[in-house]
Amino acid sequence: MNKKIVSAVALTLCGIMGLTALPLSACGGKKDSLVLMMEEPSGLFNPFYATAGADMDVVGLTQINMLSTDKEGYPVAGDDLATVVKDFTYNQVNNGGQTQTVYQFVIKNGLKFSDGEPLTMNDVMFNIYEYLDPVYTGSSTMYSTDIVGLTNYRTQISNDSTSEEYQEQLTTQANALAQVRMDEMILIFTEYGGQGQGGDAYYSLSEEEMRAAINEWPVTAGYQQAVATNWEQAEWTEADYRKQLLSDYDYVLETFKAELESDWIAAQESFDTTTAPYNKWADKLESEVFRFFLYEGNIEPVYAQVGGKDDETNILSFRGEEVATLYTDRESAINKVYQDTIKANLNQILSSWGTAGTVRTQYAADARGILIRNNMTDPDEMVVPNISGIVSLGHSSSAPSSVTINGVTYNVAKEHNADGTVADANTYDVLQITVNGTDPKAIYNFGFTVAPAHYYTADAEHPNGRTIDIANNQFGVEYASSDFQTETVQSLEHVEKPMGAGAFKITDKDNNDNPAGNAFWSSNVCYYKANDNFMFEVKADKLQMRYVNSADALNSLKRGEIDYAEPQYTPDNYELIRDMQKDGFEYLSSWQLGYGYIGINAGKVSNINARKAIMSAMQTSLAIEYYVAGTAKAIVWPMSTVSWAYPDNNDNNGHTYTQFSSKSSAIQKITQYSAGLSESEKDLTFTIAGASITEHPCYRVFLQAMELLNQCGWSVEVRADSQALTKLATGSLEVWAAAWGSTIDPDMYQVYHKNSNATSVYAWGYREILAAPASYPEETRIINELSVLIDEGRETMDEPTRRGIYQDAMSLVLDLAVELPVYQRRNLYVYNSKTIKGFTVVQSEDNDGLVNPYTSPTDRIWELELVR
Repeated sequence: MNKKIVSAVALTLCGIMGLTALPLSACGGKKDSLVLMMEEPSGLFNPFYATAGADMDVVGLTQINMLSTDKEGYPVAGDDLATVVKDFTYNQVNNGGQTQTVYQFVIKNGLKFSDGEPLTMNDVMFNIYEYLDPVYTGSSTMYSTDIVGLTNYRTQISNDSTSEEYQEQLTTQANALAQVRMDEMILIFTEYGGQGQGGDAYYSLSEEEMRAAINEWPVTAGYQQAVATNWEQAEWTEADYRKQLLSDYDYVLETFKAELESDWIAAQESFDTTTAPYNKWADKLESEVFRFFLYEGNIEPVYAQVGGKDDETNILSFRGEEVATLYTDRESAINKVYQDTIKANLNQILSSWGTAGTVRTQYAADARGILIRNNMTDPDEMVVPNISGIVSLGHSSSAPSSVTINGVTYNVAKEHNADGTVADANTYDVLQITVNGTDPKAIYNFGFTVAPAHYYTADAEHPNGRTIDIANNQFGVEYASSDFQTETVQSLEHVEKPMGAGAFKITDKDNNDNPAGNAFWSSNVCYYKANDNFMFEVKADKLQMRYVNSADALNSLKRGEIDYAEPQYTPDNYELIRDMQKDGFEYLSSWQLGYGYIGINAGKVSNINARKAIMSAMQTSLAIEYYVAGTAKAIVWPMSTVSWAYPDNNDNNGHTYTQFSSKSSAIQKITQYSAGLSESEKDLTFTIAGASITEHPCYRVFLQAMELLNQCGWSVEVRADSQALTKLATGSLEVWAAAWGSTIDPDMYQVYHKNSNATSVYAWGYREILAAPASYPEETRIINELSVLIDEGRETMDEPTRRGIYQDAMSLVLDLAVELPVYQRRNLYVYNSKTIKGFTVVQSEDNDGLVNPYTSPTDRIWELELVR
């Protein structure tokens, strides 16, 4: 069940980002580009690190994967498919009494990236070693596969039993060191800050004063361990550590400024002016600056009093509203909050702001690399230089001269040209991966995207990319180096400008071959042109992905601004589509391979009873009413009903706090679970992951839950946040509504396993739980049991057995009270048949007129073309 984060409302992640550029046809010119609608991307266009669905879609047009999937969702490859692999197989063998599974993949000859460079085994191995590097923190969980020799490589411990044990300790130790590193800066800030009257502490240090304090600071031993390896500690001076501290401070400031920029966008759609309490103040909320300061708390509502408590449905006035007249534009408003906060509340930035999650993630990755490199006696010589279970047969002297796969014999390439291509076109490179035992998820992990090594390893010192020499264990990745991950793989160019061997390559509005990064995504449009090096003919010379507000999607189609959209299946949209059909607009529909949910972060809402009280207030059936009857259904398990593993009993999951029967019953449960909670534990923000607070299936769910909880003495506010999906990856939100996109296999490792390095686990609060298990005894027990079940689910290929295991595992997820399943919905695809053609339409196996849920109309995007 590998998942990507998507908005609960497709195509609604909108911010105020300027005017939408009109297509040529709208200006009276000749239409020359296909235009597809997209959600608002966050701009992380990196194949290794993109997590939000919109970013992954933007990158996806430029990439190809090792494997594809058929209409039933199972992996396939071949010459007629856009895959790196020509043919593959896997078989079980007995190795000294131990069962192993051997996978073999034949790599196609003649593939090229969009810049004309060849795609070879060098690139395949670079991508594998990037995904398996111990400090990689992207969404791929290939490392969860028990590949022979992988644990030894990731720990640099050659002894199998010791490396397995150490693997369990790494995450805990790395998180602890990350906290020590953050605490060092907090300690400097509080030590050098002032002391208020009456013993109430306050802290006031400008940037200059904080830098001066750092330059005087006697660095603690804990900080030294958190930032330097054993041999570096022997060589570093006090000045070296202070230099690192200054770098840490700069990183925090940079991250915090980026958070405020994100908050500005989020603030613009966070307040519902159609209902209480903001409907009376719509005139004030017309000001972008006012909304931002209200979002940040510089402006505060003054509520009417009822029984000595705030009536949060009735705002009488606003405290501090004069700030919106003193700072009247975006830059000055953001700078005001920035300067005030870093001066007076740096300790809070490093503990409760979203910045804290981002910084902690990076510091934990740094610490993981340090701890692992400490296992190497020589910093320049790896104890375990490669993963023994991953072999390029053509680069191995002991490999066979040929392999037979699916009845076809392929000669293994033993000679290669300087650029990595095979010297004899009648031979092929063959990748062989050996896995301990059986793992039904492994084949999906091996379907990864193959990005160009020469591009993603390039930097100032290596303008043409790093050297790759497979036979001599050089794979292009600097082992366990956070600097390599952040400064090279995730350099600004590599974040802004994706490159690959996909059907399209990036360009700009002027169709340049080498656009500036900020010109590729400009004025809400991502610009593409056909990749002439793609393995098939690309029928569209130009293509755009354009952000359009979901509320205006169909009207945008009618106006000719876009050719294809995926709006919500609401009653209003359905009626409009029916009317549009007479003008040549067509629609398709399929059940979504994914589901909508409400999440609660245990790192922010640490009391499990508080989380159960919140769930008790949620009438999830209200979300179903958002859609056309029959196009959405309630679910009670955290899994898509499209999956074969979804339990048969969809009416009762055995957890009463997840099932709403009436308002009176909900109040009883809320009261029961609220007993003993502090006021601060009942003060929360519910976040709609999207641009519009009202245009969302879970808005009514949240609105009623807020009323019920506040009636029971809570203080809950509902906001929308177009940047929510990015914030989820840092663990910054308390309670939110969003959706998952899933894969055919129900494996739960990425999102729920305690050893997952994917940022998705931060949303649940795993980082805080694992760092302080004594403070979370019940959660720690549940996560440990859940992780055991997830492991067991990958030890058999038998689907009935796996189905039972995953039901037990999902029951534990519900025990944890961090995820409330809400709905399964249908996707809606609408297009203008007068301007675009060539969609892939695979009918559902149920013969119900729907598109197969494992495919998409744009699966073969190179076949889309303009109607001339």
